[in-house]
Order: sequence, then C-alpha cells, then structure tokens
Amino acid sequence: MKRLIVTCQIVIVILFIIKISFLTEATQNTSVLSTFSLGPPGHASAQTPMNVSTKSPRDVTDDGLQKERDLLSLLQQKQKELDAKESSLKSEEQKILALKKEIMEKIDVLKLLEARLSPKLDTEKANDAKRFKELAKVYEAAPPQKAAAMLEKLEVKTAAGITINMKRERAGLIWGYLSPQKAVDITNEITRTAPSSTN
Repeated sequence: MKRLIVTCQIVIVILFIIKISFLTEATQNTSVLSTFSLGPPGHASAQTPMNVSTKSPRDVTDDGLQKERDLLSLLQQKQKELDAKESSLKSEEQKILALKKEIMEKIDVLKLLEARLSPKLDTEKANDAKRFKELAKVYEAAPPQKAAAMLEKLEVKTAAGITINMKRERAGLIWGYLSPQKAVDITNEITRTAPSSTN
C-alpha cells in the first residue's frame, strides 16, 4: 500500500511539473503577441495589450492542478489513517502477547500445584476408602433397622461411601428399611461417583 501511495505521489509531481512548463510557455507566447499588433500594412506598432486576462499564472496553475492536490491530500489523509490503524494493531498485538504470556505463566503455576497436590489427593482418597470400609463393617454388624436409621441421618455422600463398601446381602437388608427418597439419593450418588471397591 505504501509503494502505491509513493508511486501516485511521484506521478502527481511529474504531471505538476509538465503542466507548469506548458503554462509558462503559453503565458510567454501570449505576452509577446499581446504587445505587438499589426496596424496598417507595413507598420508594426506597439500597443497596450487587448483584453489580457487578469488572472496571474499562479491562479491558472491553481485551477489546473486542484484535482491533483485534492488527490494528494486524500492520499496523505488515507496514509495517516493507515498508519494510525497499524499503530493501534501493533499496540493490541503487544497487549495480547503480554496477556498470553501471563496466562501461560499461570498455567505453569497451576500445573506445579497440581503435581504437588496430586499425591496428597490420592492419599486422601485412599484414606477415605479405608474409613468407608471400616464403617461399612460396623454398619454390617448392626441390626438392619438400626443401620438404616443411622444411614438416614448421614450426608448422602457419606451414606453412599459406606453402602458401596458393604456386602451386597447385608446392604440389601438395610436398604429395605431406608425411606424411598434417601435410597434414591444414595443410589444417585453411587452412580455419579466411581465405586471405592467392590465386595
């Protein structure tokens, strides 16, 4: 785009120079002719110029080159707009690159945290599974009606963790004493989470 604008400017300057040279030549010819006029045959007399235009050569060039000047002005204005847009785009690009760098740094920090916390989470899950197995044995040993009453009062997640670690026959006996809503809630929790173990 810049090359096109520069080429147009060069063409305009060349046209301007050519017009000026034609205009100066034309004004010189008219001034010479207007000072001499032919009188009676054989007599050349100097007279005052007849009907010489009051426009100066500068006014004539102004009229002839106005389109070119307007075009040049428009091209310069467009060039300024393009430069401003380019500057704005570069600024936005710098902001995006800075933001991308910041995001990548945060992702790296999160990966490090995940690497540190992953063993702790695995240990915690193993401890939870062990606790649920131990609690399942306690509930299995209790009478089904009492075990069901205790499960009714527990959080759904805890009740599901205990139930899934119980032997099927014993869990089935306790299940018969649970309210339908609690049984549905526990079932939904068991199907939503992966089982800790199977007996």
